[in-house]
Amino acid sequence: MPAGRYDIYADQGSTFKIHLQYNYSGGTGIDLSNFTGAMQVRRSYKDPDVILFLTENGVTGGGITGEFTAGMDGVLGVGGISFNTAIDGTGKTGGMLIKIDSNTMKNAPYGKHFYDFEIINSVGEIMRLIEGTFEISREITKT
Repeated sequence: MPAGRYDIYADQGSTFKIHLQYNYSGGTGIDLSNFTGAMQVRRSYKDPDVILFLTENGVTGGGITGEFTAGMDGVLGVGGISFNTAIDGTGKTGGMLIKIDSNTMKNAPYGKHFYDFEIINSVGEIMRLIEGTFEISREITKT
């Protein structure tokens, strides 16, 4: 099944949160205890540099440069992907909470970028759940 399309709008300098729910066709949440995941945001599909890289282990951003090479020179932030979690951080079977702290978002370049979000099950099968644009509006108030 192809990935769903969802365009994200975020604010530079603000904490970013989005919650996804992965259910069986009957509406029951799928247990994601043995899943891992990754989400990357890039300026274009072809750009080798990453603006934001999220996993269940955390979030990495580009720091003052805005971009970095994945796995090499990014700046660790606060957040990441939490599985079996509700929007408020409590337990919810099938819930996926994606969170990026305000400082990491402050350094994310404004503009229209591209992302996708993949999950990997316990046998290594990769499923791209959603993809789309990740548009960051420019911050005016600097604190």
